[in-house]
Amino acid sequence: MNKLLKGAIAGAAGVALLLGGAGTFALWNSSASVAGGNIVAGNLLVADSGTAGTWTANGTAITLASFKAVPGDVLKFTKTVNVTASGNNLVATLGLGTASITGATAAAADTALAGYLTANTVLAATGSAITGSGPTYTVTPGTAGIASSPVTVTATITFPKSTTAGAENDAKLGSVNLNNLTVTLTQN
Repeated sequence: MNKLLKGAIAGAAGVALLLGGAGTFALWNSSASVAGGNIVAGNLLVADSGTAGTWTANGTAITLASFKAVPGDVLKFTKTVNVTASGNNLVATLGLGTASITGATAAAADTALAGYLTANTVLAATGSAITGSGPTYTVTPGTAGIASSPVTVTATITFPKSTTAGAENDAKLGSVNLNNLTVTLTQN
């Protein structure tokens, strides 16, 4: 085939392709803005009230820094926190953080004492938006979808006393760190 014939065939094919688009079928379309409004997210917050908490041991006020616990002691830490719950369908659970009580060091006595106290710590809470009973409480905003109120929380820490003599000896002279004592608020 000569070059002229090849060029003519290629040109005809190109023209056929271009003309194929000229006769396409088109559909009508339209759009309109419908002003759907705004979506506003709620809030869930627990914050320190700024007031100091109080400690008792077996019902008597104590200074924690100088108190030495023994098996059978029941220590209570009471503190006010501010809870904000905002959301029409919001339900949240108030509880204690899992790492609230840790050994002061990695020493065996510190670890043993932390284990005893962590296993025997419960939270109590009272406030206008709080329902339920320990160890966790439910926070519900109410019909307006907003709750912002002070909540009194009490962590009761019991140093267990076994009926077996010496059962808690591994915690003698142990020390725990309560600087990470944490109240949590988690959406259900």
